[in-house]
Amino acid sequence: MYDKAAKLFEIPDLALPFMETFLDTEELCLLETMEPRNYSPNELLTLLKNFTDDPEAFVKNAYSRGVLNKAEEAGKIFFRPANFYTRLAFFAQYEPGLWAEIPASEREKIDEWYVARYMEKAKPRLDAALRGEGLIENASFFTLDEAFALIDSLECEPYMVPCNCKSVALNCEKPRSVCILFKRGLNSEWDRGHGRPLSKEEAKAILRLADKSGLMHTSEEDAAICNCCGDCCYPIRASKRIGTQGVWPKQRYRIIWDEKKCVACGRCAKVCNFGAFRQAGRKITFEEKDCWGCTICGSNCPVGAISIEKI
Repeated sequence: MYDKAAKLFEIPDLALPFMETFLDTEELCLLETMEPRNYSPNELLTLLKNFTDDPEAFVKNAYSRGVLNKAEEAGKIFFRPANFYTRLAFFAQYEPGLWAEIPASEREKIDEWYVARYMEKAKPRLDAALRGEGLIENASFFTLDEAFALIDSLECEPYMVPCNCKSVALNCEKPRSVCILFKRGLNSEWDRGHGRPLSKEEAKAILRLADKSGLMHTSEEDAAICNCCGDCCYPIRASKRIGTQGVWPKQRYRIIWDEKKCVACGRCAKVCNFGAFRQAGRKITFEEKDCWGCTICGSNCPVGAISIEKI
């Protein structure tokens, strides 16, 4: 049942047993009748009259849920089927209870699929960015002060959404309401009806909370400031698999640890996402080769024993 919908929506085999958790009956019926092309609003509404009483509300909701995407042709807006990859993030972000009900062993398989698919999609963007042809998301690590400066430079109002990485991966208990986005165009979270507007001071408060919680700041300056951890962050997890430490996200600072100043409080080891700082009893060690240069250790050191040096 719903074989055409599953194929059109590119649902991987491992997620098929949960297809009716990710998509409701009306959405599945619509996908059964659609083709992989653009539909005008009127064409889509006509199609929907066969199985919903309020086609306009259905379209709005399906777009919000990541079941439909928007496309622009000759200045006009069309709709087309999205895919499971797109839907999964919105599902985990905004229906976390349903996502958590899926057995952990099956969630982990879907998460692994998501990392692999993300890596596959990211490689061409990374290659292009390295050739100087545009930027890739999460392009560089930012210090806390640099993140503040980026917020101050914005001409638009930022907004906050739940972190899609942490929402899908569920690999940590760190704060999730920390993703700061700027874009509001077609298929953005904002255009789909998500996000809480932030003042610049509210955005900075989120950055401070993230920093203290051991969440790293990455950005390409154009679309977002992501605040995530090494256990959940899809760009970092993909980078580990590709082997691009230092390149993506770009390391812009070298960490300098002054062992004489260190009081062995362990704060650096607690926030380090890569095990570069380690604590054994009252002894701290630093392994520079394991450091990705995210810099949150420096902003969390209470005695100034950690400084950063521009590369």
